[in-house]
Amino acid sequence: MVDYTKDVADRVLRILQASGQVAEDKMTEIMVQAESRSARALALLMQPTADPDDPSKPPSVLIEEEMVVNILSRAYALRRKNLSPGEVSPEALASLPHEMIEREHILPFAREGRFLRVATVDPTKATLANQIKALSNQNVEFFLIKPSEFDNCLGHEDVQQALGKKQEAEKAAAAPAKEAAKPVQRRRSSYDIDDPSVVIKFVDDILHQSVITDTSDIHVEPYRETARIRFRVNGVLVAQEQFSEFLFHNYLAVVTRLKILADCDISEKRLPQDGAITFKAPDGEDVDTRFNVLPGKNGERICIRLLKGDPSLSIDKIGFKEADLQKLIDAITAPQGMVLVTGPTGSGKTTTLYGALQYINDPGTNIMTAEDPVEYYLEGLGQTQANEKIGLSFSSILRAFLRQDPEVILVGEIRDQETVEIAVKAALTGHLLLSTLHTNDAIATISRLLNMGVPSFMISAALSLIVAQRLARKNCPDCLVPDDSATPKALEYVGFTEAELQSFQPKKGSGCSTCEGTGYKGRQGIYEVLRVTPEVEEAILKQAQAPEILEAARVDNFLTMQEVGRDYIRDGVLSLEEFTRVLVVN
Repeated sequence: MVDYTKDVADRVLRILQASGQVAEDKMTEIMVQAESRSARALALLMQPTADPDDPSKPPSVLIEEEMVVNILSRAYALRRKNLSPGEVSPEALASLPHEMIEREHILPFAREGRFLRVATVDPTKATLANQIKALSNQNVEFFLIKPSEFDNCLGHEDVQQALGKKQEAEKAAAAPAKEAAKPVQRRRSSYDIDDPSVVIKFVDDILHQSVITDTSDIHVEPYRETARIRFRVNGVLVAQEQFSEFLFHNYLAVVTRLKILADCDISEKRLPQDGAITFKAPDGEDVDTRFNVLPGKNGERICIRLLKGDPSLSIDKIGFKEADLQKLIDAITAPQGMVLVTGPTGSGKTTTLYGALQYINDPGTNIMTAEDPVEYYLEGLGQTQANEKIGLSFSSILRAFLRQDPEVILVGEIRDQETVEIAVKAALTGHLLLSTLHTNDAIATISRLLNMGVPSFMISAALSLIVAQRLARKNCPDCLVPDDSATPKALEYVGFTEAELQSFQPKKGSGCSTCEGTGYKGRQGIYEVLRVTPEVEEAILKQAQAPEILEAARVDNFLTMQEVGRDYIRDGVLSLEEFTRVLVVN
């Protein structure tokens, strides 16, 4: 019989205790019998038992299946369903791989229009909705059913017959087609095709080259007539043509090698997979990476994020202006409050947060982090990896943290209402909480918190500081020349006044051997730092619009990212082209 997981059983038992449905002494007795295992304890509560005083009575249960399903339906906001075998359609069963149905204990039972209806006993399986949608090309609706209903439906003759046909079809489709192989004319490559270790050498070369070029992400991409490797260098993708020829003719072997290194299932080609690769850089240092493989029309696409193994960049060296740096230090050395960092993917949020943690990290401070994934290891921190598949979400980790006596908590990302509510309460009860949020700028973060359901009075009381940031490519100092393309009209468009244009000459890199002809070398952080002053608090309490909050922030000498970026144009650090690429200009 399909059973409840530990996390789901824990939640049901807590609700049963809180509601008084099971007496405390009886719950203690059951937990002892179950050897403190919550899943087994819940099973014992639902197990029919005979009355020892009257054996003639029919067996009874302490907790009915129906009650448990209703509890879970309310707790996880999933609809309840009474499902019979006759309602399970073969068409719905055919929507998902046989192996996934068995592994995840889910049962697709109906297709209606663009919706696939899926039954499950475990409400945490709702996190599979995106995977199921990708496989079935249908919107997904989850329904909770009783374990007995699940077993009854899955074991029914008609359902088993439909699943058997599905499994046979999948095996037939996976078998190699018996077609005459067309001869492929291979072009010459710098790699020796006859060398059995050539693929290993090829992959090693890609990884080593990525370190040499200070790459942040490696993209491995198949197309109908070609394949390519692209490195993201200084925030921009650059094709690595030297790898294309060999990659195209040996794509499956290269993907297999990478999946082996990442400890992924090489036989699974239908579902996305995550993994991690650690390799030796040319200088002998270990490099950690985050690995993802995604099925595509022409084959599996791979993205490898290189994680800088030593987050040693302190906050005073990542580009903050002096006044803004002091605001950040004041916020992260306060005994409580919430500090949020916002910006798009790849804008350096993790670097900022770890720089802050490194600044306050000492043996007298209990710092705990919840991340997905844990990108950097920092001695002295209690780091926990989130795993939505097993119910280990940011919110559940955060609740556990509050019982671990922390002074400082880092949550990798505030994604939902439950997480933000716990985070705000933590910041209001004597904890310093750091996290990230996806918004365009600092002031928009306040609106985002309001939209997530946080009352304005709690935002004003909990929030200490917001940092919004971008990363821009710096002009190469070795080939700096006047930027003739930066016309007065273009400069005025990004916010310069006519008077300001008389005081500086815009610059750009012309391209040289130092910057490999790109005109750019290194990156510059662009930050706006919004401190929650009394004026800003008052504006938040009034739920003021963005212009009014901005006016309140100006009292504290707040500068927008655009204003900070214009300073870098004046100083010759940024080109007008890069400013326009990175910053949203209204």
